[in-house]
This record gives sequence, structure tokens and C-alpha cells, in this order.
Amino acid sequence: MSTSVFLGRQPIFDRKRRTYAYELLYRNGTENLAFFRDPDDATRRVLEVAMLEWGFDRVVGDRYGFINAASGILHSGILEILPADRAVIELVQDMVFDGTVLDAIRGAHARGLRFALDDVTTTDRPGFADVAPFISVVKVDLQAVGLDGLPSLVTDVKALFPKALRLAQKVEEHTEFEHAATLGFDLFQGYFFAKPEVMGRTERPANLTAAVQLMGEVNRPEVDLDRVEQLIATDPTLAYGLLRLVNSSSYGLTVHVQSIRHAIVMLGLSQVRHLAVLLSMASSAQAVSEELIVLAATRAKMAAGMAGGDQQLANACFTAGLLSVIDAVFQCPMAELLADLPLQTDVRRALLDGSGEIGEILAAVYAFERADTAALERLHPDAALQLRDWFGEGAQWGESLRRELAPQA
Repeated sequence: MSTSVFLGRQPIFDRKRRTYAYELLYRNGTENLAFFRDPDDATRRVLEVAMLEWGFDRVVGDRYGFINAASGILHSGILEILPADRAVIELVQDMVFDGTVLDAIRGAHARGLRFALDDVTTTDRPGFADVAPFISVVKVDLQAVGLDGLPSLVTDVKALFPKALRLAQKVEEHTEFEHAATLGFDLFQGYFFAKPEVMGRTERPANLTAAVQLMGEVNRPEVDLDRVEQLIATDPTLAYGLLRLVNSSSYGLTVHVQSIRHAIVMLGLSQVRHLAVLLSMASSAQAVSEELIVLAATRAKMAAGMAGGDQQLANACFTAGLLSVIDAVFQCPMAELLADLPLQTDVRRALLDGSGEIGEILAAVYAFERADTAALERLHPDAALQLRDWFGEGAQWGESLRRELAPQA
């Protein structure tokens, strides 16, 4: 019987499309069907195994972490181990708010824990009025309610939960995001952020042009370090970001780097190429690029770990992970962007059609993000511990990059 535990993260955004929180998705191996029938056990496994071994801060950074919980968890004592300033407990859709459940919620709320109502489609439910004082977030299911039914539901939610944040979940398209924002929703969750809103040919930002030229130069058979240094120096954002990142804790160098040439020598050309991509994404003006950078970094680090001891494959997987989000960042089709980059054939194929060894590794990374246990059992059977560790390393590095790339006051 499988005892694998997988963890997915789905970002939750605020009105400015900045990351407010992550919902932590729990799954187990496909053979242990009873696990899925017991949501209390599912949450318990996430909290006891995944959260305690990874560390809550390592997974969510300085954001909130939303965790689903059925009534049994409220009485288990497990909630007491969660950081009150970071955890949000999602009360499942079919929860019965009887006296014992309300007492447990009241006690946990008094200790500082926040609560959210999940999958709300109506406010006309027994117990909602009693639990309302303890609710910080109301999650409305956009797809179940429909856009036509949203205005009246929003009015009802405002009346019953006046102090709670309103979260639109299952937002799939940018138009749905805009509609929900107009109606006064505070938070948003769904796949809209990762879909380019404009898929036509767009003018390349100056920093992307510099990054493309840089990548071309470092991929030449005979690399000219003077030319590499010149290309970085021509883009102040790229040069400043490179030196800032290299001197941060993210790369763990013990020597303080004082020049672009020194950075190139210390890091190596492969790392400089990767940083060029990260920095060009970070300095783009596109919305939600912050979360996409974290996603790209997490994917890159995890994919490289899955390559094992093959350093050449690890470098290629790292590159593929970084580039897996550039269509969303630069609002341009992946095929057009890749046409401008001098990539290895196997990296290009992995990004375009998911083929080859690198494509298979990326598929496993994507499956882990979605907590797709069926795909993970097929791609990497009996590898839950390794997958968890690779993801943890990637998430930690992504969060460190978020802090380093944040605008300076």
C-alpha cells in the first residue's frame, strides 16, 4: 500500500495581483483509496509529515498558508502546532456547524488562528450566521455560481460576513478576474495568472533583448568574456540585479563580488545565463511576474534535482524550468520566444511538446504542483520522499529570490 505524500501549492492573489497566500493541496498515493475518503486523515498527513518535515515557513515564505480541514481536525489538537500568524484553516463545504464544532472554532480563533469558508455558493446555509464572527475569508466558487449570479451573492456575503475578505476561486480567465474585481472581491485564485492574455507578436522589452543576446553569446563554442561583460553592462537593471543576487545568500558565495567580470568567473557561464532569464523576467512590467518568477525558480531547482548526478542534464533541466513560464511573463507565444533563443534541441522540444527526458522531468514537476498522484505514480513510482525534498529545495530558493528581487525602498 502506498504511503506517499505529495504537496501542491496554488497561489492566491490580491487585487494588485501580488501573492497573498498559497493553498496547500494534499494527496496520497493512488492505491490507498481510503485516504481520500477521510479528509481529516488527509490534512493530518500534510501537517504531520509534509509541514513538519519541510517547515511551514519554507513552503509559504512570508505569505499565508490555506489548509483544508474537516470537523475532525478541529478537535484533534493538531491546529495548535500551526503558526497563528501564517495559517488559514479552510472549513470544507459540507461541514456541519454544531455546538462542538463552533466551540472548537471559537477556541482556535481566540488563539489567533484564521478561518475561511470554502466553495461558498449561497449564504443560506445552517450555521453560517453562528460561525460568521470567526471567518476571515469567504471563498466563492465562480464556476458554480456563474457570472450572472455573482452580484446578488456578493451582496449577501457582504451582509453576513462584513469583516471577511471575499475570495473568488476557480478564476480561469482574465475577464473573470476583472469582473470579480469590479464586484469588490479582495482575493483571487485560479489559473488565469499563468495564461498569457495576449498571444500576438509583441515588441520585446529592452531587458529581454539584452537577455536573449547574452544567452546567445554564452552558448557560442568560443565564448568571449569581454562580450559577455559588455552585454550585461549595457543593461543597468541586468547588471545591478546580477551583482545584487550574486552577493545575496541565494548563491552562498563566501567571497564578496565587486564587478561583473568577477561575478561571471565566480558563477560560471551557465549560472549567468540562468540569471539573465530570471532578471529579465523580474524587471518586466507584466502583472504577477513576482509569482511567476518564484514558480520558475522552484521548477528549475526541482527539475535540476530530478536529473540526478548528470550535471549536463541538470543544467538543461534547470534552463527548461526557468523558461517554462516566459510565455506568461512576456505575453507572447512560447514558440515565438524560443525561436529567438539559442537553446539545445532537447530543451526546446521539452518546452514545446513535452517530449524527451527533459520533457518527462518537467511533466513530473507540473504533476507535483497539481498534486496529481496518478501522473506521479506513473512517472516516478515510489519516489515521494525524493520529490518532496526536491520541491522543498526549489520552494526555498524561489522564496529567497522573491526577497532578493523585491523592489528596494
